[in-house]
Amino acid sequence: MLTPLRVRSMPAAAASAPRVHAANLIAAMVLSASLLANPLAAHARTLTKAPNTEAGAKVFASVCSACHLGGYNAVRAEKTLQLDVLKENNMFAADAIEYQVTNGKNNMPAFGGRLTDDEITDVAYYVIYQSQAGWNKQPLYTKYPSKYVPEALMKAYYGTGKLK
Repeated sequence: MLTPLRVRSMPAAAASAPRVHAANLIAAMVLSASLLANPLAAHARTLTKAPNTEAGAKVFASVCSACHLGGYNAVRAEKTLQLDVLKENNMFAADAIEYQVTNGKNNMPAFGGRLTDDEITDVAYYVIYQSQAGWNKQPLYTKYPSKYVPEALMKAYYGTGKLK
């Protein structure tokens, strides 16, 4: 059997407590609204292992190079993976890239369910690494085969004349 709640009168000193509670409620509502407006801020997974940029380069070669060869964007030219553009679009963070790779956005399809969480993390960290190193300075992904880009083009892009 449930015991009914007893309502006590509030001491005068505690009369300001509802105002504090209301302030906390408003802060929580503002935080919730900001997370709804920017879901990237709420997305971060706990890593089970250190990200592997070499593995990320392989994923990039086999999946991402179809649209993002050289860190560019074949579908929406202004949305590249170049460092300045990533920063300008608030995408210069591995969790932001993970979120977009997982869920897709605009013309980019979602890869959640097609790639493992570790593959998504690896490719996100690779994109951050390569954008800092420069996409035109022998990018790691060109060492790996791509089903989208001919081997001769990958060799020429890597600048070695052969895949390593």
